[in-house]
Amino acid sequence: MQACPRRCIYCDQQAITGEHNGLSPRDVQTAVEQFPEAVEICFFGGSFTCLPPSLRKSFLKAATKAPQGSGLRISTHPLCITPEVLEELLSFGVGVVELGITSLDDKVLQTCHRGYDGRTALERLEMIMTENITPGAQLMTGLPGQTLDSSLRDLEILASLKGQAEMQLRLYPCLVFPNTPLANLFYSGRFNPLSTEECARQTGVLLDRARQLGFEILRIGLHETASLRETVLAGPAHPALGELARAEALAISLARNTPYGPWTVHRRQRSLLSGHGEYGLRALSRITGVPIENIKENILWMI
Repeated sequence: MQACPRRCIYCDQQAITGEHNGLSPRDVQTAVEQFPEAVEICFFGGSFTCLPPSLRKSFLKAATKAPQGSGLRISTHPLCITPEVLEELLSFGVGVVELGITSLDDKVLQTCHRGYDGRTALERLEMIMTENITPGAQLMTGLPGQTLDSSLRDLEILASLKGQAEMQLRLYPCLVFPNTPLANLFYSGRFNPLSTEECARQTGVLLDRARQLGFEILRIGLHETASLRETVLAGPAHPALGELARAEALAISLARNTPYGPWTVHRRQRSLLSGHGEYGLRALSRITGVPIENIKENILWMI
């Protein structure tokens, strides 16, 4: 799914999604008619509502051929949301609209050539909420000019907008792909992407705060594809980035509740602490200053 209104400095949709040839509405209809029970149909990998209206409607009509009770969500660019577009989406039963807002920091948005400012992104999200469609926000970390503090401010602003309403989040890392303006900045030494550990730490902080603010976190990190592995030049393209971030968030939460232990942890979270070279245990040790040997002795596993 393509049709973005402009090309951001970091974007290579083909590498990210692994799709070289787009699907047709007929392909979609053929696929959804084969599902034996209700599913959620998702149009991702670009900016769905930026497609020509006739093509967009053909895709939506094809999705209605899914089994009764199926849901429908789309991902799109903030500049391609209008009251008329939302009315169309509602008429086809779209229940969730995710906006790739990236950041709410105007300087970051300008640097990344997004084509809008933070206020515009918020207005489009509010427009979605007004139509009683569940809003989603896709945020990124490690963008040029972006800091952890600015990302945390983004969460606070979004939380203020949503109030007690539902809002879903996806957190994606900034990666460097060939043949992009960001690659030129990288090669010239004017941009240094986050390392995997830096990204895991930052995303863990964001995840912890997002949970406190009542967001539903749908995904951390990009979906692993062969195309992604083969083409990414630099950045935190770790297949387990989500696990590392969740381990970091768990360590932050444990340290906040009990700074020096003992710590009560459910057994189903054991892998978050012990997996990936004991990343979670090392994170808890780093945050609390307690030696990792003592950390292990002071964990109480709850069934």
